Amino acid sequence: MWVFSWLQVTLWAIFAQRISYKTRLIYFEKCLNLDAAFYDENNPNEMSAKIAKEISAIQRGLGEKVGNTIMSISMLIFGMLFAFYWGWKLSLILMGTLPFVVFCGIGMAMALESGVVQMMRAYA
Repeated sequence: MWVFSWLQVTLWAIFAQRISYKTRLIYFEKCLNLDAAFYDENNPNEMSAKIAKEISAIQRGLGEKVGNTIMSISMLIFGMLFAFYWGWKLSLILMGTLPFVVFCGIGMAMALESGVVQMMRAYA
């Protein structure tokens, strides 16, 4: 498990780094093709910070979050298959609690989202 977890984190980090590099090049290329009027309206000194912030968000999202989501879904599927193979009666009984678990997960996601929105408002 440790080896596969390490591989998952490492490979997704490499993937995210490559995507962020390509995105940065495309972003910079598009900025070079803009008219001079765009730079008169916007502050060119802020562009590098804006690009870095957006690329960092893309990299974090692709590296950690996608990998963790895929790992969690695969653990759920293989855990259910394993449980039904070894103890199908108990697995059927525990499946009755699945709607409660899903409801709690949705509630927790909504609470986290509202907390992030409030935190972003406080920083703004």
